[in-house]
Amino acid sequence: MRIEFEVKDAVDTEVIVVGGGPAGIAAALASARSGAETTLIEQYNSVGGMATVGLVGPFMTSYDTEGKEQIVKGVFSELVGRMVDEGGAVDPADAPAGSAYASFIHAAHQNTTPFDPEIMKYVAMDMLMEAGVTVRLRTQLIRAEKDGDRITRIVIADKSGLSLARAKVFVDCTGDGDLAALAGNAFEKGRPEDGRLQPATMFFRIGGVDDERVEQWAREYLKPGERLFSAMVEKARADGRYPENCPRDSVGLYKQPRSGEWRVNTSRVLSIDGTDPASLTRAEIEGRRQAVALVRFFGEYCPGLEHAYLMDTGAQVGIRETRRIEGRYQLTRRDVQEARRFDDSIARYSFFMDIHNPTGSGQEGHRRLFVEGGPYFEIPYRCLLPSGVPNLLVAGRCISSDHQANGAVRVMPACFATGQAAGTAAAMSVRTGAGPADLDVQELRDRLRTEGCVV
Repeated sequence: MRIEFEVKDAVDTEVIVVGGGPAGIAAALASARSGAETTLIEQYNSVGGMATVGLVGPFMTSYDTEGKEQIVKGVFSELVGRMVDEGGAVDPADAPAGSAYASFIHAAHQNTTPFDPEIMKYVAMDMLMEAGVTVRLRTQLIRAEKDGDRITRIVIADKSGLSLARAKVFVDCTGDGDLAALAGNAFEKGRPEDGRLQPATMFFRIGGVDDERVEQWAREYLKPGERLFSAMVEKARADGRYPENCPRDSVGLYKQPRSGEWRVNTSRVLSIDGTDPASLTRAEIEGRRQAVALVRFFGEYCPGLEHAYLMDTGAQVGIRETRRIEGRYQLTRRDVQEARRFDDSIARYSFFMDIHNPTGSGQEGHRRLFVEGGPYFEIPYRCLLPSGVPNLLVAGRCISSDHQANGAVRVMPACFATGQAAGTAAAMSVRTGAGPADLDVQELRDRLRTEGCVV
């Protein structure tokens, strides 16, 4: 049986950004502000991606490893500042390591940024509207069509059916490298020895927390280097009262801007492939089951959480790792660990290589790798350039990196930074007629500096 669909023309623009998460927000803003006609395509009903739809938070550090200098600014700082003005975020300068905002964790948790996902939804959308970005929500990428190596148009689906979207330059901010993969660019996925992917987490928020009691307990009983409520987890397991199939051995509990509200990073679902719909469905069912069981555990065992209740769970489970595109350069573990510098650097970052154990709890010891060669490492522009599609850029979690380096660049402040660079480069490509790989990189770096970025 042959089924035919009518496919109409819907979008004809200069730059199309696919994916409206942190990288996509920054890319679309940078492109439009640089003078390119820009359309942002987002599959959900709001922008923000993992930060809003997935409830992932807080934003991890935007500072160097010493906590002395903020090294991710630009769109990120503008968004945070506007959320602070709305009472929906805490400035990272006011959220030191070891504080309740950092789940009382010291290592690699300096200067986090707590934020309210609902405030972020409308603040980010206001910024996009002010910049003249055309935003198409509830729109799904279906297929990429090419002329030779170049993408000429993409097929998208929305409430009205299938339609075509044309552009001169495309930016893949899907997190999973969906557009790059559909366009035939090579990619890697999982750790090299066995292809296993990091576990998924269903983030959720709780209310009714006695903030002072939680913080007092942490001051009095939390030992240096120990994670929150680990003894309570051990006791509940012994009593048979801890959620089944949740291998976490402590509680990730992050204080929010409003009193009594905390964000929870504790559920863990193993053997998940974020590019497989059946696997995602299983993760979301199991993740919500764990969330409900965890709230029950909190009330029975954890001081200050006796009256906590479930506010909401993410509309999508949090995915740490899927595709990493093959680019003109692959960022490596040594690049991150040795704090390497690059002539074509478009961003600085400092997070450790956070690789969660794909088969159990915690991070495997040899995989907990920190930046050692300086206060930050640099991300080269070539990591944003797919090897096989000349009018495509990528930003966010799916940039060209090895399995270990990806653990450092997958977090949201880095996604903002690579997104802003990709959007600026896309607009420069439209203006000059040169492909993204042929741009004057020093001009790109200069433009990023004028946009408030640190490169």
